[in-house]
Amino acid sequence: MKSVFRYMAVVAMLIVGIVLCTTDAKAQSVDYRYYPEHEAPKIRMEWGAGVGVAYTGIRSISTQDVKLKPRIGFAGHFDMAVCFGRHFAIETEINYEGGSIKAATERDNHKVRTTTIDIPLLLSLRFANSRIRINAGPLFTVMSKAEYTANGDKMFFGPVYPTWNIAAGVGIGLGRHFIIEARYIHALKDGLNQFDGVEFNTRTYRVTAGVTVLF
Repeated sequence: MKSVFRYMAVVAMLIVGIVLCTTDAKAQSVDYRYYPEHEAPKIRMEWGAGVGVAYTGIRSISTQDVKLKPRIGFAGHFDMAVCFGRHFAIETEINYEGGSIKAATERDNHKVRTTTIDIPLLLSLRFANSRIRINAGPLFTVMSKAEYTANGDKMFFGPVYPTWNIAAGVGIGLGRHFIIEARYIHALKDGLNQFDGVEFNTRTYRVTAGVTVLF
């Protein structure tokens, strides 16, 4: 049932984005950041896509029998934003991340592969013609899957991230079409995972960095 509500939320977010795009399609082809103040429209759309890297900090908080060592993974995202004037926007994204964690006990060790899909909803403050952006808000994890292979069998590690998280970040614009961004994501709930027959609680955070191209 939880997965049904998650996918319903994704569909709803996509519908909102399509509606906003349709009602303001003309605004997509013009870079309003460089308009004079009195000519710039009050409400406009902004679209983008980007790639980057992600590091998941994860540790066991209920046992010392399992050692976890995360590795840097890759990330990709598609961005949508409704801009109100020059200094404020509401942003949403569809983020995909793939990575791995090295998990070990005294008896065994394996590489745990992780897959995550997130939808953040961020409030964005912008300065210096949108060259400096400060973002913060809730982040909704649609899917968090982690698994590994042991003796030829696929084993489930359990979700790495809970449904609700909170995110904050900063972006710096390079020219008209590129933004370098860094973000910190904090899990609002501890996880429950299993590895090599041991069940344990985990606490996670994430740091991401990448480049976004504005359309």
